[in-house]
Amino acid sequence: MNNNYKNIKNQINNKQIGPVFFITPNPVYAIGLERIIMSYFVICSQKYDIVQYLRKEKISILFLNNNNVKNAGKILNNKKVIEYIKKNSKNVKANIITFKPSPMIQKICDNNGFNYLGNNWKLSEKLENKIKFVEITKKLEIPNADSKTIKLDKNKCSLNFSKNNKFVIQLSRGYSGNSTFLIKDKNDLEKIVAKYKNRKVKLSKYFKGETYTINACVVGNKILISSPIFQITGFSLYNRNDFGGTCGNDYVYSQKLKKEQRKQIFNYTTIVGEYIKKLGYKGIFGLDFVVSEKKINLIEINPRVIGSMPLFTKLQIQNNQIPFLLLSILEFITSSDIKNNNFKEWDKKDSFYASQLMLRNIRSKPIKIIKSLKSGIYEIKADKLVLKEKTYYAKNLKNSEFLIQCSSIGRVVSPDIEYANIQVGYGIMKNERQFKPCFERIVKNVLKNIKISI
Repeated sequence: MNNNYKNIKNQINNKQIGPVFFITPNPVYAIGLERIIMSYFVICSQKYDIVQYLRKEKISILFLNNNNVKNAGKILNNKKVIEYIKKNSKNVKANIITFKPSPMIQKICDNNGFNYLGNNWKLSEKLENKIKFVEITKKLEIPNADSKTIKLDKNKCSLNFSKNNKFVIQLSRGYSGNSTFLIKDKNDLEKIVAKYKNRKVKLSKYFKGETYTINACVVGNKILISSPIFQITGFSLYNRNDFGGTCGNDYVYSQKLKKEQRKQIFNYTTIVGEYIKKLGYKGIFGLDFVVSEKKINLIEINPRVIGSMPLFTKLQIQNNQIPFLLLSILEFITSSDIKNNNFKEWDKKDSFYASQLMLRNIRSKPIKIIKSLKSGIYEIKADKLVLKEKTYYAKNLKNSEFLIQCSSIGRVVSPDIEYANIQVGYGIMKNERQFKPCFERIVKNVLKNIKISI
């Protein structure tokens, strides 16, 4: 354990936290606080070799080994899981954390006396609804790509198309860009109308720009805000939703933003944070922005734990910062007064030197992993991947090194779901739509060593 971990642990009285059970199909998403919180448990269902890695490092983990269990609610509803939680709580109230709240999760927690470390599902659902968020941004006077809501009726949906006139249609909710569609002409529109006839949707002007995300956290009376993080989109090899489909993050590329742009992003994030705080929202949330030379548009909110949180949490720890995820957990433990301590806020000029690329199932049907890579730190030598260390997280990577977290052989992966990711300690983007040659070489070698069947 390095000094950064020790410094953070010295500021936290773990006895006040109690046992925390992170429930997620993919164990990769539970990585972050396993060395910070004393009583930390991972409960998962999908095949990754990091399950064995965690066990070797004495991290408590319950692995269901069931590919058919694909969401946290179904995991938590398992009798074996309930028994495991109660057994390891030892008459102390168990704390449950998941990525998304749901009615099922809330009901199970209520029925078993568990403390859910998240917001009420009704509040989160209301905020995450892209159509309802249009009204929120109007109320807050924040640009949202001149968005409005319409009903997808072919007779009423009259859009004036021209060569430079494009539109974006979004359903109320979705995952990894699968509910966002670029409408370039009437043919595109007719396809969407035919598929989603009479659905209420969000209609926005198309603004050419780069996509950035913000991680933020409502902590007591404060809104903690990360530096902007560049979202990697538009790569059909890694996300079948090539418009709006996210497949990674580059923390370094974000440094190209101008001071005025960063200031405006922080301002909008603070306004949204204050607004949702008044609604009773606590803990982590994320915002997605499209940034052009002339304008910054706030596109959507993710009122929950963010998918990139495992890497973000590790980067915060390595940089001796109190992780947002930890602060979010503390916000929901009402018996603790730790949250009233004066934690140092993140200097908004800070930026991490890291990037990650997520490899998702880009097919319309499930795939099965038939050849995989051991999770760990690799180098490329003589155009071949060389495993240097079996591990589940990156530790001060050299420029020639990269971390791979990969599904095990036999895992069945649904469309749009991640089956592997690659992490490095530098910026990987040459420009908005192109990787640096050194990283392209890494990706090429990784894909060559993973085989799937349909």
